[in-house]
Amino acid sequence: MIQPKKVFRTKEGKLGFEWNDGSRTACDARTLRLACPCALCVDEHTGEKLLDESTVPLDVKLEHIQSIGRYAVGLSFSDGHRSGIYPYDKLKELTKSA
Repeated sequence: MIQPKKVFRTKEGKLGFEWNDGSRTACDARTLRLACPCALCVDEHTGEKLLDESTVPLDVKLEHIQSIGRYAVGLSFSDGHRSGIYPYDKLKELTKSA
């Protein structure tokens, strides 16, 4: 099971991860916000994206990171969005090599 050994901020302000498989990845806040998997952003039945990307500020910031058990993190953003739970495997896919 993929899990982060370390979560950090990069010099560029990205959210970074050091994973238990030895890899390191990072992602900017806006990319994470646009990929939010919550029911407000993605239709639970169809999987259709509901989030209008134009409503997310280009300079959106990550405000809070909360561990959700052993499988995910909850992320809060400066645009007021706080309901996204990001499973570690989704985060690993979203992030690129750091």
